Amino acid sequence: MKMKKAIDKLTGERQFLEQSYSKLYGKRNCSDEIDGMKRAVMKKYIWLGAALAVALAVSAANAVLTHSGGTPISRGSEISIMRPKEGGSALKIPMRLEVLQSDEESMTKSVLILVQPEETGGGEEPLEMEEEDDYAKIEKEVRKLVKTINNSKSGEKVTLPTELASGIKLIWDRPKNTRAPLVFPMFLFAVFVVYRSRYAKVKKIENDAKESVIRELPEFINKLVLLLNAGLVLTSAFDRILVRYDSSSKEVKPYFYSQLLQINRNMRETNSPLGAGLKEFAGRSGVREFMRVANIISDNIDKGAELVEKLKGESELLWLTKKKLAEEKGRLAETKLTFPLVILLLVLIMVTIAPALMEM
Repeated sequence: MKMKKAIDKLTGERQFLEQSYSKLYGKRNCSDEIDGMKRAVMKKYIWLGAALAVALAVSAANAVLTHSGGTPISRGSEISIMRPKEGGSALKIPMRLEVLQSDEESMTKSVLILVQPEETGGGEEPLEMEEEDDYAKIEKEVRKLVKTINNSKSGEKVTLPTELASGIKLIWDRPKNTRAPLVFPMFLFAVFVVYRSRYAKVKKIENDAKESVIRELPEFINKLVLLLNAGLVLTSAFDRILVRYDSSSKEVKPYFYSQLLQINRNMRETNSPLGAGLKEFAGRSGVREFMRVANIISDNIDKGAELVEKLKGESELLWLTKKKLAEEKGRLAETKLTFPLVILLLVLIMVTIAPALMEM
């Protein structure tokens, strides 16, 4: 039971989703849509879990390969690396070398050991440089040692020495994989992102539905006024407007007209009043302009001329509102374009001043 509640919480609470869909579509059964939405979120968690398992497996395999395959790592003992067979490719093995100059003083270097195939390789001898201080001499001796190892081509194994020619002890080790600890924080962050966005789809549907009502309402009122002036009664005018959005049409219906079709279907099947259906839909939509229009139609449904005059006034207000919304979206689009323009300007400035900077 607790597991079911946890899964329901992670994928989106069913009660909240049912309330959201009920607000969008009324009494329509939306169980399939809700189940599909929850399955989609669950798939994201499964993919994240699979990605974590793969990352951990790769990290574990890398750790096993690091400490196997003829390259045992042990502090204070010789390390032997199997040489590739003739014709094979050289091995490049990153190593961490600790040079123990004394009990209290040491030097750590990152070196790349090149294990060449048997009877291949060769290279130039390291340059001899006059260096006086102890640190420089040790550096030179280490470089010469690594160069000698990388240029070697005989023997089945490459043995890494435990001390320099001067007697200074060496400790070889493979650098640790620092990426593994980052896997869990990245996984938890990805889970958090999926958890926060579990209601993103239903909220997008709600926003699109509200925009559909605001966008389609002025045109609907204009058509209604035109048909009423032509002599049709309200229900006949309502039917005539919805002809092109009939269920037989293959065209994708906007949310606003799909809900009006549902109201019209209820009128035919259950003889429910048009005004009540419009008021119920307006209440669910949350659009104030539509609520006002629905109240006007409901209160003046039997007053032909008076209804037309009031709808005309509402139509003018709705078109003004639609115009303002279009202007706001235009300004918002201009704001969004500002950032790319700034980037282009910076690129242009860099291209312009780059030659001068290169000559300095």
